[in-house]
Amino acid sequence: MSSLDSEVLFIVSSLIRTLFDDMRNNRGQVKQIFILTHNVYFHKEVCFNAVQPKGKDKIKTGKDAQKSLKPTYWVVRKDAAGPHIEFHDKNPINTSYDLLWKEIAREVPNPLTIQNSMRRILEHYFKILGGIDFDDLCEKFEGQDKIVCRSLLSWVNDGSHYSHDDVHYSFGDDVIKAQLEIFKRIFEETNHLPHYNMMIERA
Repeated sequence: MSSLDSEVLFIVSSLIRTLFDDMRNNRGQVKQIFILTHNVYFHKEVCFNAVQPKGKDKIKTGKDAQKSLKPTYWVVRKDAAGPHIEFHDKNPINTSYDLLWKEIAREVPNPLTIQNSMRRILEHYFKILGGIDFDDLCEKFEGQDKIVCRSLLSWVNDGSHYSHDDVHYSFGDDVIKAQLEIFKRIFEETNHLPHYNMMIERA
């Protein structure tokens, strides 16, 4: 399935979840459903409110999976040896937003991607979801901190749209560390530190 607009995608995923409910309650003739997709958002909608195994009631694999009403997760990968299927005991798919936070939480940040990751997180969380302008974020700071905040946001916007030229530009570990600290402080000063901590922990 591809090229679904948001309304049709929601309808189709709702219909599939209805089939899941029918199976759990032994209604109808459908006993097993396979969902294959490369669309992360569609995957999230289909899996919404899926019954998850608890305690000793683990997900079954192989022939036993046919007798289980628990969801199972598989990822199709292709490498030099050819395509193969990986089984996962829990949902392995992350949203794009989660993947950005994984970049932020890396022990050794990638200097080629860290700027873009910070920009997209700040833009998505504060600008798109919160309706807060970047300039308003810096108003939470005073004095030198406000200058550093504006510098960060300007640096993030600038750095996310070009590739670095090592001859003219040095992007050291100390610079990355300082900017990541300001990135965290933006969440702290706007009273959104719990969101920062939650996403770092999930990453």
